Amino acid sequence: MLIALSIALIHCSKAPENLSLEGEWTIRLDSSDIGIEDQWYNRNFTQTIRLPGSLQEQGFGNDIDSSTNWTGSIQGDFYNDPKYEEYRQEDDYKVPFWLNPEKYYKGAAWYQKQVDIPGDWEDRRIILFLERPHWETTVFVDDEKAGVKNSLSTPHEYDLTDHLTPGEHRLTIRVDNRLVINVGQNSHSVTDHTQSNWNGIAGDIKLKTKPLVYIENIRIYPDIREDEATVEVDLRNESGQPYEGKMALRARTKQAEWDRVLEEVGEEIRVEDQETVKVNYPMGDDPELWSEFTPNLYSMQVSLEQNEGEVMDSDSVIFGMREFKVKDTRFAINFRPIFLRGTLECAIFPKTGYPATDTASWGRIFRRIKSYGLNHMRFHSWCPPEAAFTAADKEGVYLQVECGSWANQGAKIGAGLPIDEWLYKESERIVEEYGNHPSFCMMAYGNEPAGENQQEYLTEFVEYWKNKDSLRVYTSASGWPLIDANQFQVAPQPRIQGWGQELNSVINREPPHTTFNHEDFVSKYNVPVIGHEIGQWCVYPNFEEMKKYTGVLKPKNFEIFRDMLKDNNMLDKAEKFHMASGKLQALCYKADIEAALRTPGFAGFQLLDLHDFPGQGTALVGVADPFWDSKDYISPEEYKRFSGETVPLALMPKRVYRNSETFEATLELAHFGQSALINITMDWKIEDANGNVLKEEKIPGNSIPYDNCTKIGDIKFDLDDLEEPQKLTLTATFSRFGSNSWDFWVYPDKLDMPDSDDVIVATELTPEVRQGLSQGRKVLLILHDKIINGKGGEVQVGFSPIFWNTMWTGNQAPHTMGILCEPEHPLFNEFPTEYYSNWQWWDIVTGSQVMNMEDFPEQIDPLIHSIPDYHKNRKLAFAFEGNVGEGKLLVTSIDFTKELEENLSSRQLYYSMLNYMMSEQFAPENAISLENIEKLTN
Repeated sequence: MLIALSIALIHCSKAPENLSLEGEWTIRLDSSDIGIEDQWYNRNFTQTIRLPGSLQEQGFGNDIDSSTNWTGSIQGDFYNDPKYEEYRQEDDYKVPFWLNPEKYYKGAAWYQKQVDIPGDWEDRRIILFLERPHWETTVFVDDEKAGVKNSLSTPHEYDLTDHLTPGEHRLTIRVDNRLVINVGQNSHSVTDHTQSNWNGIAGDIKLKTKPLVYIENIRIYPDIREDEATVEVDLRNESGQPYEGKMALRARTKQAEWDRVLEEVGEEIRVEDQETVKVNYPMGDDPELWSEFTPNLYSMQVSLEQNEGEVMDSDSVIFGMREFKVKDTRFAINFRPIFLRGTLECAIFPKTGYPATDTASWGRIFRRIKSYGLNHMRFHSWCPPEAAFTAADKEGVYLQVECGSWANQGAKIGAGLPIDEWLYKESERIVEEYGNHPSFCMMAYGNEPAGENQQEYLTEFVEYWKNKDSLRVYTSASGWPLIDANQFQVAPQPRIQGWGQELNSVINREPPHTTFNHEDFVSKYNVPVIGHEIGQWCVYPNFEEMKKYTGVLKPKNFEIFRDMLKDNNMLDKAEKFHMASGKLQALCYKADIEAALRTPGFAGFQLLDLHDFPGQGTALVGVADPFWDSKDYISPEEYKRFSGETVPLALMPKRVYRNSETFEATLELAHFGQSALINITMDWKIEDANGNVLKEEKIPGNSIPYDNCTKIGDIKFDLDDLEEPQKLTLTATFSRFGSNSWDFWVYPDKLDMPDSDDVIVATELTPEVRQGLSQGRKVLLILHDKIINGKGGEVQVGFSPIFWNTMWTGNQAPHTMGILCEPEHPLFNEFPTEYYSNWQWWDIVTGSQVMNMEDFPEQIDPLIHSIPDYHKNRKLAFAFEGNVGEGKLLVTSIDFTKELEENLSSRQLYYSMLNYMMSEQFAPENAISLENIEKLTN
């Protein structure tokens, strides 16, 4: 009997293994959810669609309108605010929350195709493979139900052996994209905030066949200490007869430059029903290890062979020889400490509305993040397709995967709801499907959970996986809870702007310096701590980006913001607002990342985000756009200087000096590179704005460990020769391994304010001020602390730009995005500045007010713009000028009433402003009504 079985299996192994189902299908939408009851699987559909793909991108669904049943929390007052009234019209409906689909559909949709099963597939297993459906699938063959699957993360595979005989069959797949399990409507696996809640099937769609004795799964556990890999192979026998034969294993390298085949290892086997065979496979002396620096890969081929040497079934998997472990408060790759420099990926795919399933797309993404100096990616509340893991393996990127859930805002865990059991099943599916990929290093249930029993539930969840799997490390969730079971913590505290901190954050509360870090928090834990979603600094929209949205999602949110800007007569400022706010955004990211790199024992950070997040009210927080294209205000090379594997750091107690002082700084290095640095020299120099080197030195002979906070040396530079106000730049270069720079400012210690009867300085429009203007006098009107609500008084100003965005955060401060000015304007003759906020503007804007100029004539352009919130696009100014009759007036809301001797930048700008007003260059071009000015304060 065994001989007969062998002959049958050998014969069947010659059958084609796959039958592609890509191409034309028929479709029927089931918005009333009656298809199962009415047995639609027994009917033929007439409308056609192409799969893989979504129904929305092919024109199916409804136009969006006020009745659209979105998937995602909606913040803000869009439905009542008069400013959005024109966008609530049914003929041109637009929402500012996220990118808008042209068509929307949520519910069941039925997809159908006739399939012809080859004759030589008889007596073989037949599997339906759906790589990335969204979401729940129910499969029917002819008039029989074959099963239901609801994974958000892994392929849906159906064993249709008992349903598909040779010949034609009707295959019907019902896809339901409603929340069949309440994972949380803001989960990036399902939400309209990012990828969109699409309906369809992406990726590979096929029927595949296997012999009745087959390899079900291969798991590989590399052991770099013993130079071997433990291979576990699950074998199944559905023939009804015992099977005896040989299982052969052979590994080979998968590098592009060379391909080496290792020795074959054979194992005699007998399988009656199902068996798991474990083999210790020798990888040779000093196998090639996998890491971010050396992404070396192997493939392991496993074959089932008959005694005659015929291959009955074979399969192969990619793996890497690596060990990713916790070592004290850091992670280690292959025994070497690393620092995770990560960003999020929130399922942002504007052209398709669903994740890419090809390795080329993911390879580009990972090469992009590495070009910015990063080595890590967290998948926020979702798990990507196979292609992402394959590309990360090749590019050398450490991945944190999550089980498709953000159980908050209407969802919770640990309450005995269906999600509790589903998360265990989903995590099992994820590890089973993707667990061999060396890039898959970390896993969490998901993001920021709710539920009063979440700690108990997640403690059990983490302990379950710690005991089950040693190839990666586990934590409860990103954000919280920070429980004892966690192998690492992902905490929101180690960052320089937190939710709800508003103007009380480090960056907005403390004068600029580069000595703060997060040691007080990190030192509380004896496991690695990762900074959760650091950054979140907004940039003003780039309206030129809108032409890139050629797919299913359209930037109608951008259209709303652009319309508002145009209505307020500032459309010509759009590009300048974008660039100036972008420069400030990049400056803040630099401060955030350097604070992380200065923190002893810190394990890393996860940015929110390197690229823009298009949802949750439109959070433009990236230095790259949603297509991973760089923005013009900072290049990847510039960014990498402060985010790469080797970063010089300067600890500066302040950034603004008197020329009677001595500039002092301590140089450190954070080094987590490929090689140890032995006897390496650091060079530093201080330059002025014209590139003239004022001082330079070499610090020789340093040997650098894999660590941060490694002191290199101290800097002292006397400033007494610098008589003019100016910006200086300190640059530290550590051989060819890294270079970084920091700006600081020097002002004259003694500054005699101009004293002229020609300029009246006032804080109110008194009768004397009015009389002076009528007599042709010059007036500096300082309205700080006088601006009323509705005219700018309600706008809270900080140094940093907006955090995340005001619609989602409930209008958290700050409400502006930095300054915009013309540095060549004579107002700034005595005040060195760029066109954007740099650190010297901190004490100027801190505590100051802005003025809303919506009632002023269009031609009155601020001398110093306060870049507005793009959700409001008010015309905001720190200073403007105009003529009042024969008089000349400069109005400012900057706080020049504070102690100027302690606020050197404010003092210098005030000095420059007065000098400008006393000069002949003070010649406003446009008339201003005192009535408009009075409205600012009354």
